[in-house]
Amino acid sequence: MKSATATKTAKIGGGVLAASVVLGFVISLLGSSLKNTVQVYFLPMADSFGQQRGTFALATTAFAITYAVAAPLTGALADRLGPGRVLLIGTVSAGCAFLLCALVPSFAVFVAAYGFLAAFAYTMLSYVPLGVLVDRLFSEKRKGFFYALLTNGTAAGFILLVPLWTWLDGRTSWNSVLIGLGVLLLCVITPLTALRFRGEAKPAASVSAAGERPSIASALKTSTFARLAGAFFACGATMAFIDVHLMPFMGDMHVHTDLSATSVILLGLFEIGGSLVAGKLCDRGLVKNVLIGGYLMRAASMFLISVSTSGFAVILFGCVFGLSYLVTVVATSLWVLKAFPVEVKGTVMGFIWTAHQIGAALSSQFGAYTRDSTGSYLLEIVVTGGLAVLSVGLIAGMPAPDRKLATT
Repeated sequence: MKSATATKTAKIGGGVLAASVVLGFVISLLGSSLKNTVQVYFLPMADSFGQQRGTFALATTAFAITYAVAAPLTGALADRLGPGRVLLIGTVSAGCAFLLCALVPSFAVFVAAYGFLAAFAYTMLSYVPLGVLVDRLFSEKRKGFFYALLTNGTAAGFILLVPLWTWLDGRTSWNSVLIGLGVLLLCVITPLTALRFRGEAKPAASVSAAGERPSIASALKTSTFARLAGAFFACGATMAFIDVHLMPFMGDMHVHTDLSATSVILLGLFEIGGSLVAGKLCDRGLVKNVLIGGYLMRAASMFLISVSTSGFAVILFGCVFGLSYLVTVVATSLWVLKAFPVEVKGTVMGFIWTAHQIGAALSSQFGAYTRDSTGSYLLEIVVTGGLAVLSVGLIAGMPAPDRKLATT
């Protein structure tokens, strides 16, 4: 029989885990608004600064490039300081970024505020520190599910926040929306995060069979890293279409706003279901199969929208892309958590996201300029769909991950 002290400790531990999950989800949700507000208000923001789409896309491109640089730095901080402290810094940075973006007087200053500060904040509130947090809190058999659960704040953003921003468009200014988000983060979320993660402990170090502590340099030289990063480049390229160009594309194709909003909501709903199923399957050792399936669905959805924007096609696109949206993220992250040692997991995951964001930056700018020059997003859609097909080949040629340091 367990002692009263042991029972009390177990209850406290369970309460801490529950608080971590809830807070992590809320942080992920609010962090997603750093991207989905610009997604919805892309054209009003561009018009307010008197810029064309291609020029205004410099802000989203700078965001993606900064994320590419910040991701490994954030991972290294999470490895050394702990993911909780990184999340705390991120909530403060995000609140300040929202306020600055809402109040800046010129487009150049907006690019600096959004493209740099907001990007750093988003990096510290999303996949990399949340992955390290899950790795430290949960057992191997539960990491996939809970990582999917925490990162589903992005999906909830599609379901809850995108329709809210759409409804507010015309009723209030985008500046007011950003100010409200900034105040919420600084006055509510930051104190809660500081309270939850005070006194965060560091994990025990690991050593190789030769008695050497693993290094990030050796991890980055493996083919495991190279192939995962190459495939994740395509993930970023396709996600940039959703984050930056989907709503303008729907407008160009004269898709009714109710239909496009429904597609986005379905994308979020299927994102939640797909990611949770993917997390469960990854926990059962099917990481490779899940990742291949995610890239196949991604390619199929992009090719679908390239040939038809009928009501049925738009709805089906939202469902299929939604199923794949976080599947690639969850499976790639779990692959890293299984294949690399504790000292470098966050940093490796950060470099994986660097590849992702390079793809996103190139796709963001490529899509904007091809739209301005050709009047269509077709080339952007076909190219990014093709990259998803190439990713299938990269992953198919890899051995399934194990829980030891990748050496090949």
